[in-house]
Amino acid sequence: MKKNKIIKIVAFVLVILILPVTTLAQVDPGFNPNKLIEDTVFADTETFGGPAGIQSFLELKKSVLANTSNDFLLKLKEPSQVSVKQGLEDPQPNLTRLRTAAELIWDASRQSGLNPQVILVTLEKEQSLVTGRKTASESVLQKALDRAMGFDCPDSGGCGDLFPGFYYQIFGNFDSAGNRYLGAAKSLMRSYAVTAGRGPQINGVPAKVGQTVTIDNTQGPPYNAPASSMVTLANRATAALYRYTPHVFNGNYNFWRFFQDWFRYPNGTILSLAGDVKTYIIQNGSRLLLPDFVARARNLNIAGKIVVSPNELASYPQDKVLGPADNTIVKVGSMTQAYVFLENKAHPASELVLRQRSLNPNNFLNISQEEFALFETSTVLPPNDGTIVKGQAGAAIYLVDRGELKLFSAYTFKQRKVPASKVMTVPDMEVASYPKNGFVPPLDNTLIKASDSAAVYLVDQGLKKPLSAELFKNRGFNYKNVVSLAPDEVAGLTQGSYAAPKERTWFSVGSKNGQMYLFKEGAKHSISSYVKNQRKITPDYVFSEAEVLGWSDGPAVPPKDGTIVKGENSPAIYLVSKSQLRPMTEKAFKARRIKPANIVTLPQAEVDAYAKGEVLEK
Repeated sequence: MKKNKIIKIVAFVLVILILPVTTLAQVDPGFNPNKLIEDTVFADTETFGGPAGIQSFLELKKSVLANTSNDFLLKLKEPSQVSVKQGLEDPQPNLTRLRTAAELIWDASRQSGLNPQVILVTLEKEQSLVTGRKTASESVLQKALDRAMGFDCPDSGGCGDLFPGFYYQIFGNFDSAGNRYLGAAKSLMRSYAVTAGRGPQINGVPAKVGQTVTIDNTQGPPYNAPASSMVTLANRATAALYRYTPHVFNGNYNFWRFFQDWFRYPNGTILSLAGDVKTYIIQNGSRLLLPDFVARARNLNIAGKIVVSPNELASYPQDKVLGPADNTIVKVGSMTQAYVFLENKAHPASELVLRQRSLNPNNFLNISQEEFALFETSTVLPPNDGTIVKGQAGAAIYLVDRGELKLFSAYTFKQRKVPASKVMTVPDMEVASYPKNGFVPPLDNTLIKASDSAAVYLVDQGLKKPLSAELFKNRGFNYKNVVSLAPDEVAGLTQGSYAAPKERTWFSVGSKNGQMYLFKEGAKHSISSYVKNQRKITPDYVFSEAEVLGWSDGPAVPPKDGTIVKGENSPAIYLVSKSQLRPMTEKAFKARRIKPANIVTLPQAEVDAYAKGEVLEK
């Protein structure tokens, strides 16, 4: 939240915050406005371990942000233009699907270096998006998402129009002239990254760590705070937070309160109740039951546990049980079956698989049935991918692929030239226990068809991809190279989208007069009517909508270099140079003596879709 208030420096170093008695009665006595959060915590990007950890936290909080439906993801306003996301240093600019709120938070943390816990707390402080908004109307929820981080939303007025959306609030945006503006995450970290700490503005100059400032407060309930508070900026993180929200109450007190409620115990803290044999471990704002054997296996010091009250323990939502580290082997009681833990799940595993994974079958933990019952038993652990196995009695030979057994046909076994020495014979019961899924696909670039069908497919990345007659012709294939296979083998292969055309294919969709595209570098690039006429482009092929649907989209084909263009809804003028639109300053525009008649006005959506280059200053 940005607050347009006057903030003054105070000449002395040691300051005692004096609040009315009514305020002290409501404010947590542990609150220190001089240090809101430790620097190391502020910049800890390893919390949660990934987007799945953030998603789990949101689900435990029953947050509206836990929604993963496509309708909700559209509300987050993630841009579709790859060039925009690349310019904002988005870690995943080429992803062809919308990301969840958890994924965007994680990627913003990676992009900025800011602890994702700080992003979550700010989302709650500004718009109650973690615990609130559950019954909000569509319009109210959208407004909250559009202002998610309170970024560019000063107390003195309404929000600006440059960051309207969950994505833009966190990552930033470009203005119509192509200038980049940082979003909330990177803005906070830029303030933090200044060695002395860049705090709130004092007469136009940022305050530094160690300085004391007088900051205005929001007055009235619930804290009845004084008109202002004096704060000594103890570290860089605190300086950055006060620059972002320059008042103690309610903003930064709320930040501290939410952070304390959710994350006051660092990951790995062990808690228990007085007189209770159960222990719990804190992970990302939730508590996990910690079995004794897991504590021993992980060398955790239960003796150093913190005894808390029932209310304090209950304030942390309970998540799953913490299991031993991945690749830990256990056996239950007197049973001989070995289990390997992976991602907190117990997988039955044979001695062959254990040795193949460089695990010692004799190095196992013996646990009770009660302890084992705490965990989910998952699928049998198969041999490593690429292993070829067969049973002792059966003739079927399988390839292990992504944890599943795929059946070799006579053709694929011969095509892959598998030597007999590579086939491992294992007990039939072991083969029967492994999950199975279809056939081993022929090698990539093999043309195949079923013996009872005329449909032809190209094998690409292990998928069978349909080929229309037009695509078959475009790729220059010869029918004599098509391999005929058994119908069940072809049916058992996973089908992908239509095969792609060859590089630099000019085509239209539906008819010769349909939408034009150029296929190059593995993607289809749209061609507008203006560019089609300017470049005198005609299609060499006509493909159906079904064929082109699965091909990736690339940047639109721009007008010729040297063309001067503008969008119908924006004053920005661009020069097309090296296939990019470069915004021109007034000085650059005048230097080129461009006449209004030479400016081509195009639909705004068309201009927005073109890749943008650096601003032409002169």
